[in-house]
Amino acid sequence: MSSLMKDKLSMKHGELIREQTYEFLNKSPNHILLCEGIDDGFYGTIAELSTHFSSQCYELPCSENASVGLAISASAYEVTTILCFQRVEFALLALEQFINNAAKNNFLAGGRRPNPCLFRFVIGRGWGQGPSHSQSLETIFAQIPNINVLMPVFPRDSEFIFKNFVNLTAPTISLEHRWTHFSRDLQDINLRPHSLSPYVVKEGLDITIVATSYNTCIALKAAHILEDADVSVEVINMFCIAPFEFSIIRDSIIKTQHLIVIDLDHSLYSISSEVLARVILDGVDLKLPPVRMANHGDYSPSSATLASEYYLNCSDVVQAVTRMMHCSPIESIRLVDEADAFDKKFQSDVPNQDFHGPF
Repeated sequence: MSSLMKDKLSMKHGELIREQTYEFLNKSPNHILLCEGIDDGFYGTIAELSTHFSSQCYELPCSENASVGLAISASAYEVTTILCFQRVEFALLALEQFINNAAKNNFLAGGRRPNPCLFRFVIGRGWGQGPSHSQSLETIFAQIPNINVLMPVFPRDSEFIFKNFVNLTAPTISLEHRWTHFSRDLQDINLRPHSLSPYVVKEGLDITIVATSYNTCIALKAAHILEDADVSVEVINMFCIAPFEFSIIRDSIIKTQHLIVIDLDHSLYSISSEVLARVILDGVDLKLPPVRMANHGDYSPSSATLASEYYLNCSDVVQAVTRMMHCSPIESIRLVDEADAFDKKFQSDVPNQDFHGPF
């Protein structure tokens, strides 16, 4: 393995995003970066870039609708733009731009006005975020035709986004879970996105788990725990949710004949709804009814103690798998206890010791 590849594998997700943003800005003076609080570094992912590229980096006012419209229009005229919002909820103020202009303008122009731009929105749990800033809202954006909606987990996911969004004809939305900024790449360099589609991050034979964003990390930990009971779990990173590509998921389910789908937020009108609909429409046979999982409630409490009861965790996933695979009661208890011990090592709203709150 080359030293360059070793450096890539040791790089945290947030560090990789900063590197890719630097390369993006350095490539052309017509590449610009827009952000509210740009000099604060956007969780370290664009730290000091506004100093290096002062003529290409712009501080945004709290005018989200106008800012998104600016990014969409600029990119349509070859000023390719990356725009960052600290939390996804800020983008709700710009839904009119996404729904009426983002991908629709190119359609109205008969395909002669592509506007490849990248919107980075931070999602998910965070220290004391409570119900106001802990949502993901991915299916709201996935409902808009032609917009690319991706949920990176590992550094190579964001590397794929940065290297490819400029060649697409429509805007790309990257929904970055705050906690995944600390993730590192999988050792197997073949486990990576090669297109706008989900991909396998762990191969298995007995059961398929489809997960998005940070829940992919939870599914991977559960899969490793279940190996002690000779339960072989295949984990699929639902990296791209729009456009929706089902073939990799279908092939995995045909192989394992068991399915669990994990939503990041809620299960009603969700990613799991679409996956399960395609299972039925494609006539994929399962040995048992599929299971879908999500957080336990409508909104995240602000209290860390209450939040620990709200968020789906590793022991929830292990328990669901042991039930589906009919593990013995003694084996199931042992595996769930191991997963529960892992869960208790971490606070539910603080990812690791490197995290500094509240955001």
